[in-house]
Amino acid sequence: MVARLFSRRSMSALVLCLALGGLGLLARWTPLDAAEETRPSPAATTSEPRYNAAGELLLPEGFEEWIFVGSNLGLEYKEGDAPAEANTKPPEALRNFHNVYINPTAWKEFRKSGRFPEGTVLVLDVYRAEKGDGKTLVSEGLFPGARTEVAVAVKNSRRPDGSQTDWAYYDFPVGTKAAKAFEDKACYQCHVEHGSVDNVFVQFYPTLNRLVQSRGK
Repeated sequence: MVARLFSRRSMSALVLCLALGGLGLLARWTPLDAAEETRPSPAATTSEPRYNAAGELLLPEGFEEWIFVGSNLGLEYKEGDAPAEANTKPPEALRNFHNVYINPTAWKEFRKSGRFPEGTVLVLDVYRAEKGDGKTLVSEGLFPGARTEVAVAVKNSRRPDGSQTDWAYYDFPVGTKAAKAFEDKACYQCHVEHGSVDNVFVQFYPTLNRLVQSRGK
């Protein structure tokens, strides 16, 4: 009888311990699991500009997980001091989609101070616009098709290519993993003259422009 009672008590204690232990494990597991779901991927957190031995910029990895700040359809800029030409393209002409992202570190600083810090990376992700051909679900409008290129702007006053300008501009055609900066006369001067905030065309990026306007600038 004593043996059976002890056995029952032991079994009850064991069940209770297992239950409490399970609750403890659940309590520890749930926040950790939630944290795993909300934790950004390594690609999203590795957002500083990276270069190869030749001083060329490496294509940013995981920029699609950065902060999306705006988009446009077929935006083009005039060249040099020439007057802007009237838009003569027909409305139905296909243009490229431009999606613009900023690295998270720069985004946090811009929100805080209204300035772009060293290491700012802006990415222009370009896709060919396509329309329905009558054989698909799309009956009207345009949608992004194949990627055509990725353009990148980087703020770095200690550029490894030896240039003294703090902003550099790069173009990555599809399949390109490293790119040399454009000459200053090709991009830098235009951004200096027309960028509304520190060489950046903030006026075309709604998410950034709202922050500027909220500061009364």
